[in-house]
Amino acid sequence: MNNPKDPLSVDCGGNCWGCVGEAEADMGDEESLIKVREEYELGLRPNWAPPNKK
Repeated sequence: MNNPKDPLSVDCGGNCWGCVGEAEADMGDEESLIKVREEYELGLRPNWAPPNKK
């Protein structure tokens, strides 16, 4: 959390998009999957893989 080199690590005090978004995408939520794919392509989620690739 609060890693200045990781814009998804901001301490949000609760339902953090950095965690929740990836979990929702992994479960197949279409809106989250679209957003997480965009973040992956921007280099914000370098270790992420689409659910069918894990």
